[in-house]
Amino acid sequence: MLAVAVTAVSLSTTGVAAAGPSSERPLAPLAEAAPAVSLPESAIEAMETVNHAVLAEPTQWAGAWYDAAAGRVVTAVPGGASDRTRKDAWAKAGSGGTVVQVERSFADLARLSDTIMQRDTIASVNIVSTAMDWKRNGLIVGLETVTDEARAALAADYGDVVTVRQMAPVKLLDGPSRYRDRYPYWGGSAWAPPRTGNLHCSTSFPMKRPDGSKHFLVTAGHCNHPYKLDVATMNTGKTSWSNVIGTSKGYQNSLCGSAGSSCTIDGRQYGDISLIRVNGNQARIYTGGPDGTTSAAVVSTQTSLPAIGDSMCVSGARTGTSCGYTVTDNFVSAENEEGGIMTPLVKAESVGACPWRGDSGGAVYKPVTGGVRASGVLSGVSGGPGDCKMYYTSISYAQQLFDAQVVTTS
Repeated sequence: MLAVAVTAVSLSTTGVAAAGPSSERPLAPLAEAAPAVSLPESAIEAMETVNHAVLAEPTQWAGAWYDAAAGRVVTAVPGGASDRTRKDAWAKAGSGGTVVQVERSFADLARLSDTIMQRDTIASVNIVSTAMDWKRNGLIVGLETVTDEARAALAADYGDVVTVRQMAPVKLLDGPSRYRDRYPYWGGSAWAPPRTGNLHCSTSFPMKRPDGSKHFLVTAGHCNHPYKLDVATMNTGKTSWSNVIGTSKGYQNSLCGSAGSSCTIDGRQYGDISLIRVNGNQARIYTGGPDGTTSAAVVSTQTSLPAIGDSMCVSGARTGTSCGYTVTDNFVSAENEEGGIMTPLVKAESVGACPWRGDSGGAVYKPVTGGVRASGVLSGVSGGPGDCKMYYTSISYAQQLFDAQVVTTS
């Protein structure tokens, strides 16, 4: 996995800390962490529906969040939203939900995010991430080190649109060491390009063309970058990566450039994903320990961004399966340790276990009746066990970019 230097931004901040009374110049406020809230399934479904609309019509929508105090979903639309969108927003907010009008659309915030990330530094401090702050209709800027000089510069350039948070760098998790999967292939397994020695990554979910003509395993784009790879391998022995399972061409990748930034493809960016083509797969992923044989059926898949507050698990070849991750941001831009900017990513946090090198490309999922619901492809982490921030690409982007669908039992 990549170590992404990310000062993560929390989409669901509950407020900001005011600058101290001794401040002589305006400082960008510090973003406060959202309290842990158990979301009702109806709220999760409502927010996922809004997220789908946000991506489809970015100039017409401005996100959604859960108001825990009122127990309702809040949907935001910009002032320029059409009457059709406003009516649709009320329907999507669900029973008891509400709609608010805000100044900036998602498209406005996305453009500002790109501008800030391209700066790379501000007041000699590395800018490592941005994330949508739906509730404030702004951005949370992640700084490697939070200084008054950087906060003052952000306030001077962007006013009250931005808040600030400090976070540890995000590590990409490709690395040395489940390992000896066989046809038909499952997700959550280990794989390696043959020219990288013991360096390996994980797979996430099985996919196929809509007509069933081609089969794939999806993994992280940085696992294939910058190589133009011919084959992907799995172990025949604990250290022998010689079982060729398929091809992993570099052109089937959302990353471009030597540093591995997310490409703009037909006007959109698709996070950190790539494909391994295999000759057959099955609707299952490995679960349990790092070299275990237990598995779960893939029964469904998310078709848009996850709802903030939803709970996730991750399954990677290096550390196995861990759960208890809460989605805190669902549209993040983050700089990786090689200097590339990956966007959009989802951030989920845990006070328990944490993935590690070798888990890149692993399966992020939600447990459901009968198996799992596919959510995303693991990219990297910041922090570690007890304070883990996990970053992943929504599986919906793989479905769009590669004209493929997750293989499910339904």
